[in-house]
Amino acid sequence: GTIGSILAANEISNYQALEAFILMIPANYYVFAALLLVFLTIFLKLDIGAMRTHEKRALDTGQLTNPEGDVPGDLNDEFKQHNNGKIAHLILPIGALVAGTVAAMVFTGIRNTEGAVDLLAIFANTNVNISLFIGGLAAVVTAGVLYAGQPGPKSGAPLVFWEGIKAMLPAIYILVFAWMIGDIISQLQTGEYLAQQFRQADINVAYLPLLIFIISGFMALSTGTSWGTFGIMLPIAGEIAAVTEPAMILPALSAVLAGSVFGDHCSPISDTTILSSTGAGANHIDHVLTQLPYAGIAAVAASIGYILLGLTGQVWIPLLATLAVVVLIGILIHSLTSSVEKK
Repeated sequence: GTIGSILAANEISNYQALEAFILMIPANYYVFAALLLVFLTIFLKLDIGAMRTHEKRALDTGQLTNPEGDVPGDLNDEFKQHNNGKIAHLILPIGALVAGTVAAMVFTGIRNTEGAVDLLAIFANTNVNISLFIGGLAAVVTAGVLYAGQPGPKSGAPLVFWEGIKAMLPAIYILVFAWMIGDIISQLQTGEYLAQQFRQADINVAYLPLLIFIISGFMALSTGTSWGTFGIMLPIAGEIAAVTEPAMILPALSAVLAGSVFGDHCSPISDTTILSSTGAGANHIDHVLTQLPYAGIAAVAASIGYILLGLTGQVWIPLLATLAVVVLIGILIHSLTSSVEKK
């Protein structure tokens, strides 16, 4: 919807909104660099920075979390292992979550669509908040039914409910405080100020994707929201590209998406960062510090890609260069760490 309004405002009729979104994917260099780095980290064991410290402690002592840091939502030993537990008891609630959410999204999308009903219209008009609630409720009910069907001895229902509430509260109050900070930042118009400074700058069009990537990343890092950065930066990037070089409009919009996700990965007040650490049973700040070097590597590779994109006007060659830079950095780090371990 946002892309469609940008194209209409700048009188660009070469492609429709969905087509433009698909064409933007190859220029989202940070995402491809980050995905590749995940597999390189696994295969080459690229433990760097704070991650190396935590990995070493896990290998030496068996402790998967920092003993000096609290883990939000950690249940410790409140529940005893049940001998009749099965893998299905884990998979079925997750399946109910996914199925319930998707079904609710389709239902609310059809209900809210006026005129012709197709897949794009359904997901464009769906009520995401209600759908997520229904999916979560379906998962809870499914887990409750599975719990009720377990033979004794087992933990009592009051204890299960109480400990479940205690496990969720840390994620809730961290999110509430993060949203409060985000609202304060919004009231101060931090994002609008950064966008205004960027718009007023005299920019060489060749460096437009790189600068948009950097500004979007810093904005998402500061505000803790990638979606909020999308809303602010996409129209600005589209307007600047349309005025200076229309051929750059899709790469510029892609740079906004890439930079926003990069900043969101690094932000300690991002809701996705908070929920990732809580869901994984890791200390929140430890999670932020361990992923910063990896996000930085992917961002450096993406920055090189955007420089090449601006200089050449090509999309695929800079993408290959971005991936090559990630591989080279990964091999270099692996060689250095291996030599240090041998010494």
